[in-house]
Amino acid sequence: MLQSIGLLFGILLVAGLLVSTLLFPFEKPLPYFLGLLMGSLLSAAKVILLEKSLGNSLDMEGTNARNYAGAQAVLRYFLTILVLLPVFFLPGIFGLFGTILGILALQFAAYITGFRLKGKQEL
Repeated sequence: MLQSIGLLFGILLVAGLLVSTLLFPFEKPLPYFLGLLMGSLLSAAKVILLEKSLGNSLDMEGTNARNYAGAQAVLRYFLTILVLLPVFFLPGIFGLFGTILGILALQFAAYITGFRLKGKQEL
């Protein structure tokens, strides 16, 4: 999954830089890049935290597992808020467009990984 996020980061970087400079000049390349980097790092951290959370909660019983998984979900949402705060308060440094694409990279990477794994099972 992390490999898919890295590949997607590169694709989004190139595509976003082209789009932001040619079609939407409202976001300069450096803030776009920093936002994309920050959003992608958040996505990677959320994948790692989710993997650890699932592994640990499977070793627990009933209510403890549910409480632990819920606390971990709140932690992941809190991390997302922490990443978005500098974007809103320092808009000249971190680009909103790039940050949102970086955060959404998690979903795109999950789909890419699912398709790749499905293709390997059929062989």
